[in-house]
Amino acid sequence: MGVGYSGPHGDYPVYRCAADEREYGGARCQEVRGPGIDAAVEQVVLAALEPDRIRLAVDALEQLELEAEALDTQWQLRLERVRFEAQRAQRQYHAVEPENRLVARHLEQLWEEKLRAVEATEQQYTTWRHEHRAEITTEDRQAILAIGENLPRVWHAPTTTMADRKQLLRLVVKEIVADQRRIPGKLWFQINWQTGASSGHEMVRYGVSYHHYLDGARIEARIRHLYAARKTDKHIAATLNAEGYRTTRGGRFRPQTIWHLRKG
Repeated sequence: MGVGYSGPHGDYPVYRCAADEREYGGARCQEVRGPGIDAAVEQVVLAALEPDRIRLAVDALEQLELEAEALDTQWQLRLERVRFEAQRAQRQYHAVEPENRLVARHLEQLWEEKLRAVEATEQQYTTWRHEHRAEITTEDRQAILAIGENLPRVWHAPTTTMADRKQLLRLVVKEIVADQRRIPGKLWFQINWQTGASSGHEMVRYGVSYHHYLDGARIEARIRHLYAARKTDKHIAATLNAEGYRTTRGGRFRPQTIWHLRKG
């Protein structure tokens, strides 16, 4: 999704999926209001980086490291075996009488096969180390635990800018996938973490379209009637609140909410 702006003054951030509209002239796929999901992601990230959770994560990482060490020993035994077989095939080839060409050719092919097996096993081992090897030093552990102690204070500090917060998020979050159609009345989003893990979450949506409301038809009819009577968004919001209508989150209507509903 890309970032856009809406609202009466064009200063309200939204995330828009407009690929079909841009590429094929179709309808806009989805549009998610920025402040709501930004606040929800912030809450999830800060909760995930609480000291106790970080400590548990570090302990789990150290356990994975112990398991990786055991698997590494098995890999070393496997490498030792294929290298030994290659060396034995080499000795057999060099030991054959030169005039016995048929045997020499067979032993040479066997030696080449063993060498290819060594090369393939070494490549597999390198790939495995890259994907599974987890190494954490004492200094790493202390630095990681310090994040949980300091992050909330740094995050909420007056001197921390929005750009600073985005940079902090990028250190732990790879990408965020949002879908407002998966769960009626809610926004579902998935956080793909830099560690490779993913977590799914949901939040109650702000009502920016009539179909977000259980009584959307009644609200739409009321707003259309008041707007046709040349009432302002401020007056419409006050009227709906006085008549007992509430937003999807159970709050009072504001002029901005009325504007989004009319434009939605």
